[in-house]
Amino acid sequence: MQELCDGSSPSLLDMVSASPSPRASAFQVRLAEIDPLVVSDAPLAAQLAAEVAQEARGAGDSWAEGQALCLQAGVLYFQANHEAAEATYWSAHRLAQRTGDRKLEARAVNGLGLVAHQRADYAGELELYLQSLHLAQAADDEVGQGRALSNIGVLRAKLGDHAEALRVHQEAAEVAERGGDPTSLSSARVNIVVDYHMLGNHTTALAVAEHHLPEIRRAGLRQHEVVLRSFCARSLLELERTEEALMLAGETLTLAEEIGERNYACSLLLTLGRVHLRQGHGTLALPLVQRALALATEFHIKTVEVEAHAALADLYEAQGEGMLALQHLRAHHELERLIHTENVDRKTRMLTAQFQMETLKREAEMQRLRSERLSQDNSALRQDRELLAHRAAHDTLTGLANRAHFQAEAEQALRERGDGQVAVLFIDLDRFKVINDTLGHDAGDELLRQMASRLKTSVRRDDLVARLGGDEFTVLLRHLRSAPDAGRVGRKLLEALAVPFTLGNREVEVTASIGIAVAPGDGESLETLQQRADEAMYRVKHGGKNGVGAFSDDPS
Repeated sequence: MQELCDGSSPSLLDMVSASPSPRASAFQVRLAEIDPLVVSDAPLAAQLAAEVAQEARGAGDSWAEGQALCLQAGVLYFQANHEAAEATYWSAHRLAQRTGDRKLEARAVNGLGLVAHQRADYAGELELYLQSLHLAQAADDEVGQGRALSNIGVLRAKLGDHAEALRVHQEAAEVAERGGDPTSLSSARVNIVVDYHMLGNHTTALAVAEHHLPEIRRAGLRQHEVVLRSFCARSLLELERTEEALMLAGETLTLAEEIGERNYACSLLLTLGRVHLRQGHGTLALPLVQRALALATEFHIKTVEVEAHAALADLYEAQGEGMLALQHLRAHHELERLIHTENVDRKTRMLTAQFQMETLKREAEMQRLRSERLSQDNSALRQDRELLAHRAAHDTLTGLANRAHFQAEAEQALRERGDGQVAVLFIDLDRFKVINDTLGHDAGDELLRQMASRLKTSVRRDDLVARLGGDEFTVLLRHLRSAPDAGRVGRKLLEALAVPFTLGNREVEVTASIGIAVAPGDGESLETLQQRADEAMYRVKHGGKNGVGAFSDDPS
């Protein structure tokens, strides 16, 4: 029962500077203040998040509403209300998609992975964490990447691969530290302690916990403190330091109940019972284990339930209650068989998912020589998808946008132009065929590559240069203040192309004809603008080449 990671308060703080309005900024500041409360004061976090969600919904602020819903879902999850948590994460996910906020979407998908974890749906859980990781990578969100990696490590631990879980959690801690996120860093460090405990390295687990506990307390991350101290109590018990284990488990149980952490309250009750049982105090152990079993049954915590039945069987046997001991022993074995059957089924599905992932990894390694480790595999898959997306949208010779990508971007710019102006420029080299035939196709290709570079460096970062094919290029100018600005850009491009090109050991001079159409004056659809820019370009060609002409220049 490791610490799954859902916190990411710095991502909220980072958004404050990008706020479009004072009211939105106020929402973001409040959300950033609530975020760490999810793991330190869950009831207060739930109350404040609900208030922000309601106010944001009334104000029509979908972004703030989505963030608040994500926080509410985190509280519900930590309170073991998994069904409500799942529904709320889905609501946040829908809002994230509507607002185009990939960081929020990554967090919502990560939350859905947490719920899948509680259902022991390992294959679905891994798929969701990987999806969250890819979304975070696409958004350049190191906090989100660390969160997903940490949870992938927990999944590895759930499958019994604690050494791999330790490695992943150490990587997650490094990512979280680079991202400057104390909550995710704390979560990764807590999981490192859990990994050492599960590997049987209890002395190291206690030493690491002792090193990080003061920092976790200073940050006020009380839920993380509960998890850390719970496993410390277990390690102390394994080391036969029963008095220390008893004191620590009792103190931590009080804290768990105070913050509403039901899962670990249940686990700590069982730990206390086991300590008393180890000390030979069966009378003290019995009510604690019975209470742990009742809570585990109520909240479907099977790992605690099966251990509680075994402990109760030992307790009743020691008291001479043979029938009760047999009843709990049978319940223990029945539940153990059920868990084993479920684990075999789910691990089979998990292995199927892993096989599919390994297949993709091998295909990626053929081109990119990726290592076999999970984190590097994730990076290879991400880079392959980016490469395919880039190839689908760009010209292979020049690296510029291709026709399809240009049209999609231009149509979007026209939809979003508002009261502004958008221009389309058509550029055609003069006598390119002569150069190509004289110097050869390799020289012609090199000329096109150099021309593409000059065009790209001659426009603003927000503008787009594309190659339509052959020696035809087009430029999209967004957010123009006036139509004449497009003409000035056209002349600037012509000047850039006037500088001789070096092809091998020869210098070659080329000229170009440029036609311009500006929305809305020359048309409002992309098809119309392209047609009219093309007409303007041909007028320049017929008028002597090496010039710039706008469609609006023609009196007819």
